[in-house]
Amino acid sequence: MEILLTIALFIAFFFLFKQEKALGKYAQSTILFTRAVDQYQEAVEGYKEVIAEYQQAIELFTQEITEYELLLKEHGINKPNAEPTQQLIPPPPPQFSSHKQSQSKTPQTQPSPIPPKDMPLPNLKAMKRQPSKPKAVSKNSPLYREFLHLLNGNEETANRLIIRQQQLNPDKLDNWILEKVIGDLKRDRRA
Repeated sequence: MEILLTIALFIAFFFLFKQEKALGKYAQSTILFTRAVDQYQEAVEGYKEVIAEYQQAIELFTQEITEYELLLKEHGINKPNAEPTQQLIPPPPPQFSSHKQSQSKTPQTQPSPIPPKDMPLPNLKAMKRQPSKPKAVSKNSPLYREFLHLLNGNEETANRLIIRQQQLNPDKLDNWILEKVIGDLKRDRRA
């Protein structure tokens, strides 16, 4: 009888051990599932934000097309045969539904006002581009002194060449301009 009791206790402990192990695995799978649900909800929120930004870009694009067509009409230019708003606007993204409803974080913007039709546009052909006044190059610069030395001290010629290079390359820095005029002068003297 003791043997039967021992076997019964052993079987009971075996099943308890198995049950405890199963409960541990269940707890781990519950934790993993909870993490997966949290990541899924974050992904859904990110997707909704991207959709809102995409729709905002479509609205801006539509406004720009409308303004473009208005300018074409005002200047009497025939627009292409195909309707650009139908060709160029991509289809909206699919709507996504989830259990949790969240509001878009991007505020709705008001469309930019379109100028009245009777407001004349400036005549761009008649307008002349005003050349920007070149800024003076530092005369204490070693590059300027080298350039002046190459021109035998002729400041008038040096300034004229520098101003011309500044007009041709208005976005370049002073050192670049000086290196360019020095290089051009040396190249011309070799030729």
